[in-house]
Order: sequence, then structure tokens, then C-alpha cells
Amino acid sequence: MTKIEFLQALAKGWFGNSQQHSIQAQLLKQRGFGKLADKIMAESDEEWDEAKKVNARLIELGVTPKVELQEYPVFTDVKEMLEYDCKDAAEALPMMSKALAMFEDDYVTRSMIQEFIVDEQDHFNWVRQHLNLMQEIGMENYLIEQLGE
Repeated sequence: MTKIEFLQALAKGWFGNSQQHSIQAQLLKQRGFGKLADKIMAESDEEWDEAKKVNARLIELGVTPKVELQEYPVFTDVKEMLEYDCKDAAEALPMMSKALAMFEDDYVTRSMIQEFIVDEQDHFNWVRQHLNLMQEIGMENYLIEQLGE
């Protein structure tokens, strides 16, 4: 995979993931899980911004970005949603870390990817913490905690 192909795939993934999280946040909000919905919507907004950063970088590099988004599943089950996010982040982190070597000669892109890695690690840790919380206090108690604004 070339540097440009990697960046295009990253933008496609962020745009798709942003839409996935936006839909899931709306579904959560409709069910009354406002706290969780707000967190997932914030994640959606962050992913949208990351995709825009990648496209801006592609333009700086003289490449016209593609209008694409990666398809992601939408979950109605909260635990399945978080388990999927955990798995997705666990797969993305090594891929992004490995890609840093491709950009040794491009400080701007390398720095951007390093920021993405930190953000993704934070999200992974948050998801894992919430999955552990579900296990510790039970699903019903977890969902009660997520009610409201």
C-alpha cells in the first residue's frame, strides 16, 4: 500500500465510522440513553474531523481526495456496539502504528497519524472501561447509569 492509498483508506474509514457512530448515537438517544449517546456523538464528530484532516493533507500533497466511506454495521445492542468498537480500535491501532514508518520523511503526516493513534487509544481505553463496568455491575445497572442527559 502506498502512502496516498493509506491516507485515502484512513479518510474512508473515518468518514464511515463517523456515520456509524452518528446513527448509533441517535438510536441511543431515542431509547433514553442520553449520556452514552452524547459520548458516541462526540466520537462521531471527532472521527468526522479526523477524516477532514486527512483529506486536507491529501490536498496539500497534491492529491484529489475520493468521496468514499467505509461501511460499518449499526448495532441496537449496546454491548455488541461497544464490543465491536473495542475490536475495531484494537485492529486499527497496530495498523496506524505500523504506518508511521511509511511517513518517516513526512513530519506533518506522521504527526497527524500520531495524534490519531493517541485519540484511538483513548477511545479504546474508554470502551474497554465501559465493557468492564458492564461486567462488574451488570447490564441493567450500566444502562440505568446511561439514562438522561
